[in-house]
Amino acid sequence: MKTGKKKIEIGRGNRESTAAFNIYLPKSVIADIKERADKMKWRYGHYVAYVYENVSHPDPSKMTAIDELKKINHDQARLGNLLNSGLADAATKANHEEMEKLLRDIRDTQAALKAKVRAL
Repeated sequence: MKTGKKKIEIGRGNRESTAAFNIYLPKSVIADIKERADKMKWRYGHYVAYVYENVSHPDPSKMTAIDELKKINHDQARLGNLLNSGLADAATKANHEEMEKLLRDIRDTQAALKAKVRAL
């Protein structure tokens, strides 16, 4: 059988021994697995093994990078909120133009960070 990806032996003659692996999944997921396996005329276990071998799995280092970027984004949001409240204060009207420029810079940085997180 040719799948175009990693070859999985189906039928007798598997060299690797097998064992039961019981998991609990939502009924809708189980129904979807059964439907897809039936369309390919595969046993359910073979279909699940194929998906496991050929689908990319989450990269922990990428998730850590996303979390770090989110923390920076939250810090930027807090700074932006503080700056915004400073703009509303009548006592700081003298530096109003400079503060508005700083607020725009913070918003631009936030947009860049969000784009990086989405790209990951």
